Amino acid sequence: MASHTEFGAKTDAKDVFAAFPTAVEGKVALSPVLITGVSPKGLGAQIAQSLATQKPKLLILTGRFPSKVEAVARDISTPGLEIRIVLFDISSLASVATAVDQINAFAEPSIDLVFNNAGVMNIPERRLSADGFEYHLATNYLGLALLTNGILPKVKKSDAGRIVNVVSNGYALSPFRFSDYNFDGVDDLPQDEQPSKDAMAAFGIPFGLGYIPPVAYGQSKTAAMLYTRELADKLKGTNATALSVMPGVIDTDLWREMPAETVKAVLSSLPLKSTSQGIATMLVAALDPKLKESGGAYLEDCQVADVQPFASDKAKSEKLWQLTEKLTGTTFTV
Repeated sequence: MASHTEFGAKTDAKDVFAAFPTAVEGKVALSPVLITGVSPKGLGAQIAQSLATQKPKLLILTGRFPSKVEAVARDISTPGLEIRIVLFDISSLASVATAVDQINAFAEPSIDLVFNNAGVMNIPERRLSADGFEYHLATNYLGLALLTNGILPKVKKSDAGRIVNVVSNGYALSPFRFSDYNFDGVDDLPQDEQPSKDAMAAFGIPFGLGYIPPVAYGQSKTAAMLYTRELADKLKGTNATALSVMPGVIDTDLWREMPAETVKAVLSSLPLKSTSQGIATMLVAALDPKLKESGGAYLEDCQVADVQPFASDKAKSEKLWQLTEKLTGTTFTV
């Protein structure tokens, strides 16, 4: 349970900073903060700009495109704040590995906060990454896991390290498809790996077992949630933990793969948050000391929320961890 039960969908970043001054002074101001997926019209930019107002020691901003990350960095004018930019393609395992080496080479021994914000959504046609993985899975999960485990030693050296993984309630569309994670197409997809008919109906999506953009997106977010729970379990007894966060429905660049008229219709039909309200739950996950007891939890509207069993099942999280090591060719040591 979070410390402030009065927080909700309308809570914004300033409310969270005001609620946790000790955490701001002890974390943000003293140790590096790393943010992935930084671009001008995104939550990465908003979290960076908001944290900059709290006079952090160092912001590490990452992204794929130099012009986008540099534009965000230029807009931050906090005196004395050091900003470092690390450029890499999170969908590429080799690119992530290079970024891990670069970050680990920094002189600072620890990283207090990691905001894994980079992501893609609803790619219209099935696309594979350079390594041959379905693109949502590669970007929203495999790259996230490889980066996080690569820099984990620095997070564990923090007095209270937090890893905040941005997910979505769209996870409810699909369990992890161990039998067809790449959406290659199988005729006998097990029942417990099939998309949720109820969730698809609720989202207005026709049921099917093949590549459906929101289902592929949902599977990648289920994977991130299972990973977060397993990582938090393995971090028990250390100073660090990990949490999953659903920021809410926000008008950001995440919608870029969808037709403009579709995005307009969706955003006009759902409760819309400002970017400051969107990052509030991310900040609660990062700063609320009470949440150390809730490692692996899923937060929505600044509160811990229940999830579908397939997104929290221990056996599935262990199985996914092992599969992730196989797919990335890396042994994850915690």
